[in-house]
Amino acid sequence: MHLLPCPSCQASISVSPSQAGDETTCPKCQSSVVIPKLGQIRQLPLAEDGPSGGQTVAKGEMETSSGRRAGFVVLSLIATASLLAAGFCGIRWSLIDVPSSTEQHIARYREEYAKLSAAELVREYEDMEKYGIELGRPYRYKTMEMTKKKWGQNASIAAGIGGLAILGALVLVGSGGRNPS
Repeated sequence: MHLLPCPSCQASISVSPSQAGDETTCPKCQSSVVIPKLGQIRQLPLAEDGPSGGQTVAKGEMETSSGRRAGFVVLSLIATASLLAAGFCGIRWSLIDVPSSTEQHIARYREEYAKLSAAELVREYEDMEKYGIELGRPYRYKTMEMTKKKWGQNASIAAGIGGLAILGALVLVGSGGRNPS
């Protein structure tokens, strides 16, 4: 931290190099003070540690800084957990091998029906009319396909949440040196 003199009242304002080029408010006279560029900040005297050093950091500024820090930690934890979940779901998705597809299933039945005689086809048709063609449950390849799709969707959602959390954390870090006034 460096001590910047207020151009209006000459009170010392504690500024950090990360605030270079921003504006702040003088805690004594409430006038707006432009913080100089990084090279000029480094030429200012250093603020001493502790309360006797003349530091004048506003209480609200400290609370905002700790709030940003807490928000960054929370968003970082959310991002880490989400990306771990996305990785887990992605691995599960990649390990599911669907042995067949609907197109392959239909092609296999076409081949089988092509081998049947006319009488066998008529019997097959009559059975379909009598018993229907509704299945009690989906074919095994279809349930595997649906399971794989769900793992992929979960991986995408978790990765999206992780990406948004990272973006939020970066925004908090980027706004760390700016004073809202």
